[in-house]
Amino acid sequence: MGHGLASAEAQALADLLPLLACGEEAAAIAFVRLAQRQEGTLAATLAAIGVEEDVHQALLAALGEMLPEPDRGGEQRRVARRFHQSLAADGPLVHLARIAAVDAATCTILSRMLARGRPLARDPRTFALFSQIRADEARHVASARAAVAGQGDFRSAAAEARAGLARLIASGGEAFERLGVDPDRLVRDVGVLPQGLV
Repeated sequence: MGHGLASAEAQALADLLPLLACGEEAAAIAFVRLAQRQEGTLAATLAAIGVEEDVHQALLAALGEMLPEPDRGGEQRRVARRFHQSLAADGPLVHLARIAAVDAATCTILSRMLARGRPLARDPRTFALFSQIRADEARHVASARAAVAGQGDFRSAAAEARAGLARLIASGGEAFERLGVDPDRLVRDVGVLPQGLV
């Protein structure tokens, strides 16, 4: 799989990839652990999502091999890893609510990156990869929401997760801008939990 991005666009994507890939890595681990704590259909659903997250991680790693070195990859991975690990605090149901909130935000991020006329929308392979990830993440949101429905009030925890993700992606402002995404608007929208999400 190659990419057809201009060099500045490829560098921008490379700079954002550690933030995106770390989320997939953390989600794969989280869903496997959550599946081990559940039974029946929910356990099978969560395990299947964990497998999909592993596939996403592998696809993003393969894409990363074709891109330039990220400017601050190691630092971004460490910060992103800490953020994603923090989502697991307070038990499995709260964790699932936070995952629903963060995965829904990931769909927003990817939608902005893939919008018509943007560099990623003009590159068929990269567009297909991120479109598939976005579709999978939307299903993951639905599964996580279904798992926590009627189990308690998780709005505050989910809102905190969205605010944390907004702070995390703010560091990628210049890279988002090079990919045609308004970083200030993206950070603002990611930081707000949509009404009724959890």
